[in-house]
Amino acid sequence: MKNLKRIALALTLALLLTIPFASPVMAATSEGVTVTATPAYVAMSNDPDTWTLNDIVGDGVSPKGTIAIDTIYYSNPYGDGTSPATVQDGEEADTVIAGECLFTITNTSTITTDVFVVIGDFTGGSANMTNSDDGSNGATSYGAYSYCTGMTYSTGKVLCKASGSAATKEDLAPTTDLKWGLALETQTDAWAGGSASTATMTVSLVAA
Repeated sequence: MKNLKRIALALTLALLLTIPFASPVMAATSEGVTVTATPAYVAMSNDPDTWTLNDIVGDGVSPKGTIAIDTIYYSNPYGDGTSPATVQDGEEADTVIAGECLFTITNTSTITTDVFVVIGDFTGGSANMTNSDDGSNGATSYGAYSYCTGMTYSTGKVLCKASGSAATKEDLAPTTDLKWGLALETQTDAWAGGSASTATMTVSLVAA
């Protein structure tokens, strides 16, 4: 009888030793999330930062570097007296192309913006003209319009005031550069002398 008990005990121990212990399988209980924060950032540069009326050499307008009364001058590399949207490089007439725009905005903004251009009065010399703010020239005032690549010049050019101009370009996409220019018509009265006057033109980007 004692032998049977010993045999039973031995079998029980053997079974216990051969049954594997079940351990739980651990699934992921947490996960990392990358959070990105991009600022609504408006920034730009403009080149060139100077413009002398009637300074484009070889365009047939002479003499160079001086201006006449009652005359329109364009910041058009094809010529000071050449209206944008003239047929150039095989492009469709009345559509402004990049080559007709002196200025380049390098846009590093992260959001959509509108482009505005204003220009103040000329002072400090003999060509002291005020901005008429209506696009026309007068006895002592000048008129101005801004334009940019892709617009229809005849209907799309934008009145350029001393302040409060409408947008030259609306909804400029983030990090998208823009070529633009200005047309300026000088006063009708004769100059009082021959010394140079200057005005400040400002181009800016504003969140759309």
